[in-house]
Parts: sequence; C-alpha cells; structure tokens
Amino acid sequence: MSFSSRFKFIAVALMLAVPFSYAAKNTSGKVRSVIGDVTTQKKSEGNWVPLRVGAKVKEKDMIRTLVESQAIVALPDGSTISVEENSLVEFSQLVSEDGVQTAMTDIKSGKVRFDVQKQASKESSFKFKTGTATAAIRGTDGVIGMSSKGLPIASLRNGRLEINLSGKIVGINGGETAVPNGDDFLVLELSSSGDLDFLNEIDAMLSDTSMTLDKLKEAILAKDNEYKAKQTDAKDSLKCTFESLPDTIFTPSATIKGTCPAGVGVEIGGERIESSGELIQFTPNWAPSAVGEKKFPVICYSGKVSFGCADLKTYYMQQPDTTVKDSASQMTATSFQVTTPSPLKICETGAATIEGEFNPKDSTATLFVKLGTHTSPNLVPLSANGKWTYTITISDQKGNWNEKFATVEFNGTTGKTTVKVDLEIDKSCEAINLDKPALIFQRTDSIRCEASVSLSNIKDDIVILSTEMDHTPLKELYFDKNSYSTIKLRSGIHDYTWIARDQAGNKTEIRKKLGCYPTNNSAYIHIQKGNKERLRVPPPPNGISRVFEREMYFSIRGIDNDVSRIKSVLVTSKNKKIYEENSPSIQDFNFSVRVNLEYGQKTEINIKVVLKNGMILNATKTYEVR
Repeated sequence: MSFSSRFKFIAVALMLAVPFSYAAKNTSGKVRSVIGDVTTQKKSEGNWVPLRVGAKVKEKDMIRTLVESQAIVALPDGSTISVEENSLVEFSQLVSEDGVQTAMTDIKSGKVRFDVQKQASKESSFKFKTGTATAAIRGTDGVIGMSSKGLPIASLRNGRLEINLSGKIVGINGGETAVPNGDDFLVLELSSSGDLDFLNEIDAMLSDTSMTLDKLKEAILAKDNEYKAKQTDAKDSLKCTFESLPDTIFTPSATIKGTCPAGVGVEIGGERIESSGELIQFTPNWAPSAVGEKKFPVICYSGKVSFGCADLKTYYMQQPDTTVKDSASQMTATSFQVTTPSPLKICETGAATIEGEFNPKDSTATLFVKLGTHTSPNLVPLSANGKWTYTITISDQKGNWNEKFATVEFNGTTGKTTVKVDLEIDKSCEAINLDKPALIFQRTDSIRCEASVSLSNIKDDIVILSTEMDHTPLKELYFDKNSYSTIKLRSGIHDYTWIARDQAGNKTEIRKKLGCYPTNNSAYIHIQKGNKERLRVPPPPNGISRVFEREMYFSIRGIDNDVSRIKSVLVTSKNKKIYEENSPSIQDFNFSVRVNLEYGQKTEINIKVVLKNGMILNATKTYEVR
C-alpha cells in the first residue's frame, strides 16, 4: 500500500477503529503508535509483517513485540491496549452489536497495559485471557499479563478487575496487585500498583525459587515502601496542572491541555511524551457512535516512579443535525433545484463547484451559496436563463477544509428554500493539503541519551512522524496536533533521521549525527603489569646518562567496546605532558606511551581519561628502578 493510500485510510478512519453503527457486528481497533520491532499476523495468514501506524486490528489478528518495542491499539469507544515489549497478543474477539461491545484479548506471553472506558451497556464485556485465567474489566486502567514463569499477574491503578482462575474468582481493586501463588493469588495493596516497571521487578523476584511466600511478600512490601517515598517526593515537587474538560461534549474527541516542569513524562492512554515546560496536548478520539462517559487518567513519570496527576472526565453526546437535507435533484414549488450530486467529492480541483437552476421569471429572487463563513454574492442577476454555478476554493490555507456541507438558499415569491450539499473533502489530495508540517530539532542530551523534536503546522491535519537510526526504522507515531516527540538514543554515534509526512505526502525531514554516552561506573583504566613495577637494571657506566626509555601499556575498559565515548587521554610525569590524544583521532582502547625512567629513582606516571559523559578516570603507574 502506498503512503498516500495509507493516509487516506487513516483519514477515513479518523485515527480510531472503523466507525460502526449500532447494527454492525464486526469492529476493529486502530494502531495509534508503534515503537521498535513490532510485527502482526493477520487472521488465517501465516506470515508476520511489520505493523504500521494507522493499520486496522481485526478479530483473530496477532501482534508480536520484541525488546524495547511497543504497540498501542485504540478501540472504537476510546479504550486503549498497549502491547509492551517481548509480548505476543491475539485480539481473539472484537464485536459490537446493538450498542453491546465484546472484546477478548488473549495474552500468550508478555504484558499489556490497558485504559478501558466505562462500558455504555451492562451486557458489554471487556476481558483478558492469560493462560488458564480470564480477567473481566469495566472502567479500569492498569497492567495484566503473563509472568516470566508463565503464570497470570495483574496490577491496577484504578477500577476493578475480577480474575477467574480455574473457577475461582479473585477480585482486585485500584491500588492493588495480584501476584501469582500456584493456583491462587497473593493480593497486595501497593503504592506502585499499575506501574509496569515495578510489576516487572516483582516478576523478577518470582524467578527466585528459594524465596518462601512470606519472604516474597516481605521483599515486595519493602521495595514498595521505597517506591512510595519517592512517589511522595515527586508529587510534592512536581506541580503539573491540567485544564478541566467540559461536562458534555458533542464531538468524538477531546483536547487535553496541561503544563508540567521540563523533563516530566506525561502519559494518557499509553502514549507518553516528555514535557519541555511548554503546553502539553493530547487528543483522544473515539467512534462517533460511542456515546457515553469518557475518562482520561493522566499519569506523570519522574524517573522510574509514576503517579496519577489528573483524572479528567466528560460525557459525549451526538449533536442532532438541524440542517435541512434535500436531495440534489429535489424540485420545489418555486422551480428551483440544485443539480450538483450530494455528496460532492472534492480532490484534484481543490474546489467545490455547485450548480443548479431556478425560474428566471422571478426577478426579485435571491440565491446564495454558503460554506463555513463564506457567502457568495446574489447569483440571480449573475446567472443567464436561470442556470447558475458557483465555485469555492477549498484548502488548508483557506481554513475551510473541515467543512461537512455547503448550503444553497433560494428566496423567491413563494418562500424560502434551503438545500444542503454534503461535501467529501479528501485531505490526502495535494490541491487541498498545501501546507507541509514543520519539524524543528529541539535538543539532545548525550548523558541521558535523549533527543527531541517539535512538530507544528499540523492544524486539522494528520501527520506520521517516522524516526530512523542509520536508515533503520526506530519509531513511528501519528499526531493530529502540534506536539513534541522524544526518542532514546542508542549508545555511540549514529545518524538519526526524523521524517514528518502529512496526508497528502508533504514531507519535512531532519538529519542529525548524535552521540549517546551514558554514565557508566564500570569504566576504568587497566595498566599492564599493575600500578607498581620494580625494574632491575644494571647501573650505567660512568659518564653515561642514568635516564632511559621504557614502553608503558594501558587500556580503557568497561565502555562497551565503544571508542567514541572517549573524549581525551592525557599522560603526564612531574607535571609535564608526555602524551595527549583527543577525539576523533582516538581509534583504539589500547595505548602505548614511551616514558623516561631514571636509575635509582621512583618515577610516577599519571594517566587522565575524560569520557564524553563527563566522567573522569585517573590512574597512576609508579616505576622503581634498582
């Protein structure tokens, strides 16, 4: 599928599951975000193919993620499922009929995070299958999956979850974590509940077969107390504020706005961005028919600690359409008609041309075409023999490419007639989508190994932002608002590329060569034959210099075989420089330096290595010549 075709698909689906009516039986999810190596296997197909942003996820489809990979799938009601790294998940059931939604996600390995909207119907069900257990959810967010030992494990931040394990029902509430214990669960109230990283730490503890249940519980609670202390400090020091949502909204999307100190991670529905200190925006979407309460818990991250920093709610209602709808060929008593077909598809011409006829004998009549804020002049005196036509340019630059219809108003001697012409404006057409997205490189941090770009000029558009490292795809996200994107850099120096494409294929690209030099306490200088060496050398004859040369060998170790991390190497003796080399001329970890020694004396050789992460390594070699 071509890129423009993919974007047409996204534009039609509006970043969500394919819109469905209450009579529809089959529904699907929509891929909102892909990070790293993620593949999918479609129903009844044996091959695995890369998963892309905007793809549909249908019943029986499977998603597989590898290390440091993630995929976020949005469902029609605004619920999200985030398939985390090293996971295999099957969407075994996705059905919606007469307002009743049924979803079953089979977690074959790994873990998923979920943010489930409150189900509009009591008959709706949202379930996860984990091996021999089934978990039923209603209005909940947290983590569930399989432990490394193949047992079900779950952790809730909010709501309630009921796990059926071989007929035994175990319920957990928000703030609780269910740890597998054979054919049962150990349910603990933890400050860390709902945090994926902490659940992975508990999973690691489960691998220690020498731990008794009491010891395991003691270890988890002790670690959670440490977590709670850090969480409290973060809540007190990191002041994030988010605007409240209206009590009721009439569009199937909500714009969430807030501010946080720079460096704080903010997450809604599995999507996370790092705050730059400026305005933060998220725009969750759902199907137009998914009427009901919508909740958006906002999670803030400081290091490896997370906490809820806002709990936003609203109620979505469909607004009735009060516009008069007449067919394009409707003839009224005034002999007035619009001959343009409805809906009118607009693409290549970048304009809407609307035509029709009226009775030319009605000399006092008026005829206007309206689209958005634009109104035509009276077309009656401008039309010959009662045949009229009017063309309106449509584009992002005109600001009218979101209009859903144009209205034609005819006012004659027999009264007023209004005809509506529906518009199908294709935003993937180059004649309509004229402005390309703006992409600006914001910052890089070689110690924290992060880089950020800002994306703007995408009002009312959809933009896919792809990130590559050394021409290998790293991350792919979509945006429908101006935003920031932060990526983790890989160790060493690499070529990074950011490519922003809108629905029409307008492209902006940034290329940067960036370095990542994380703090590494294992780095050290290794000196051949140790830090002290005694040399037995015969005394020189009288009149011969007592100074002679010797080769000193040393190497820099513990920096993952990445020579690019070394900034400089300096060797001195008696406060005099005897050797110096700086990046980028440093090409090896091993060094050989010729030093001067004196018979009957001790000589100290000082080695100073500066790494690009700011770390300084020092070592001293002492020679004693006898």
